[in-house]
Amino acid sequence: MIKNHEIMKAITAVIISMLIANVWASTVTYLDSTTATPETKENDDDDPWYMWILIYPGTKWCGAGNISDTENDLGSAHETDGCCRAHDYCDDTITANATAHNLTNNAPFTLSNCKCDDQFYACLKKADTSNSRRVGRIFFNYLGTKCFREDYPVVKCTKSIYFPRYKCLEYEYDTTKDKKYQWFNVPQF
Repeated sequence: MIKNHEIMKAITAVIISMLIANVWASTVTYLDSTTATPETKENDDDDPWYMWILIYPGTKWCGAGNISDTENDLGSAHETDGCCRAHDYCDDTITANATAHNLTNNAPFTLSNCKCDDQFYACLKKADTSNSRRVGRIFFNYLGTKCFREDYPVVKCTKSIYFPRYKCLEYEYDTTKDKKYQWFNVPQF
């Protein structure tokens, strides 16, 4: 018998696939309309081709790494890009397949301390542009991103959502035990 969570997982996989395809198609269109393509950029040996595909259109910092020439180099979606740049400079992260704070990051991308993700969320909300809203939905709602922080041990999830993917929104904690670093779901955008 198929359970509700299995149906939700299947629907989520389809939506994420469509989202990635749309972002990729938009990126290719964006790259075709700019002069800064991997073929014409002077130092293209420093930028792997996939960096150009996995950067949100109109930005240089939103996605896998960055394609900026300098720290102050922002894309045409400068408000959104500024938020992504600030997030990239988070001082407490765990890279893919690395361990810190007694936590191992099994995700294929870097995960940040929850305070950095909270600041990223607030920055994107404050920017309030179509690009900042899209980047916010991708990062916070669709990617399944987690963050870490030191808190009392989680006993259970008390409030969750299942769409576009399962996410715990509120937790019950055991305040009789010492705080420890743990993984948490990022907020819904």
